[in-house]
Amino acid sequence: MDAQTLSSTGLPPNVAAPLSYLGWWVTGAIFWAVERHDRFVRFHAAQAMTAFGIIATMVAAFLALSTAALSYMPGAFAPLLYLAGAVWIAGMVLWLVAMWKAANGETLRIPLAADLADRLVG
Repeated sequence: MDAQTLSSTGLPPNVAAPLSYLGWWVTGAIFWAVERHDRFVRFHAAQAMTAFGIIATMVAAFLALSTAALSYMPGAFAPLLYLAGAVWIAGMVLWLVAMWKAANGETLRIPLAADLADRLVG
């Protein structure tokens, strides 16, 4: 990957790829839709969409379950809330590592998300 070559976004790939992670799955979707030529940027954008889409869904599901638990199983409220927090913290660590690796021109293959990203990139 040549850092001097611009992607179709008009940004160098080592800038566009970490930016695709910046807003979790939202910016991943934007960069995936906009970028048409650079496979490195498209992979990171697709991986951001899949990995952080899954993580955001998990956090939302645990939060919804913890809210429902208040009415039906009050003892499950705190564990589900802690689980949502743990998933969110793990997601933040993964987010920072993924952006760091992409900025350095490396490809971090997140399990499950990388395979889905490969399919999306084609």
